[in-house]
Amino acid sequence: MLERKLSYRSSQQRGFTLVELLVVIAIIGVLVGLLLPAVQAAREAARSMQCSNNMKQIGLALHNYAATFSESLPNNGYSSSGYPNDYSPHAKLLPFLEQKQLQDLIDFRINMGHPALADLPAALHPAAGYRVSTFECPSDIGADVHDLTMPSGAIISIAGTSYSMNQGSGLDGVFHPGNGIPSDGLCWVNAKTKLRDVIDGTSNTIAFAESPIGVGIDTTSVTPKMDVRGYRAGVSTVDAAMLTAATANDYATVEGGITGWSGDRNHYWLRGSVPNGPVMNGFLTPNSDIPDLVYYSTKVTGSRSYHPATVKLLLVDGSVRNATDSIDRNVWHASWTRAGGEVKTVTSE
Repeated sequence: MLERKLSYRSSQQRGFTLVELLVVIAIIGVLVGLLLPAVQAAREAARSMQCSNNMKQIGLALHNYAATFSESLPNNGYSSSGYPNDYSPHAKLLPFLEQKQLQDLIDFRINMGHPALADLPAALHPAAGYRVSTFECPSDIGADVHDLTMPSGAIISIAGTSYSMNQGSGLDGVFHPGNGIPSDGLCWVNAKTKLRDVIDGTSNTIAFAESPIGVGIDTTSVTPKMDVRGYRAGVSTVDAAMLTAATANDYATVEGGITGWSGDRNHYWLRGSVPNGPVMNGFLTPNSDIPDLVYYSTKVTGSRSYHPATVKLLLVDGSVRNATDSIDRNVWHASWTRAGGEVKTVTSE
């Protein structure tokens, strides 16, 4: 009788066999494999929602700015002695984003100077290195403080932005946002654009578009091709052949003019007209396989993002829309002009 009880108890305490354990581990692995994409998709959906909210806040700030300054939109600085003072539209929107204390650190009377010739004045260093969460897309892997080596060799910290203001379509041949030449968009040095000038309709015209912050160190090597969301291509010239190749998505031809890659795109939210500043044109379609092309301060650009196959756009009326990579090129270019007279439907909600 005692032997039967001991036998029964030992059978009740028997553990898993190795085969059973392996089967359980395999089942758990399959479940994790099934759930992980769903978790990642949920996280991206949350980041996408936050990105949209950031742009809506910028849109509200844009309208409050216009209401305060006689319907004017912020420009990209204005001409002064020597180089333009170069303050970005983002710097001018700060008080309307609950960042008045940050703007108080900026003395707009200071001429920032040409970036290739002079150091950024010390009085502007604290503001330049301050990260503004509203200016950064949560999916942007380059969102961080970056080091900037100035002409003197000194190194300072600067913060960037994932959102750039509309300079124009680029179809008018104006690719330099800092030379003061008016374009068909909204923002350039000396621009005096008002809401009334958006004849195409505020619900049909882009105000800001996504443009990720650079993620790498400059290189003079042409190959391999870098991730065009984090790098821009320096080119030997921007001529008709280069523009034709870019329009045709002909990377092989474009590659022949590339002199290197720079990872400093949108590193500066404070400074506007230099190549790494946050003003752009819409010459390239969303997430184009052709990289942004930079020749000194001339930029041929397109909106890009880390959201799957889409970019987010803030329209002048304050609404936020998504544009897919497959958007019609003519519709895309039309959405960057303020008074082109095109018939267009920009994007979906």
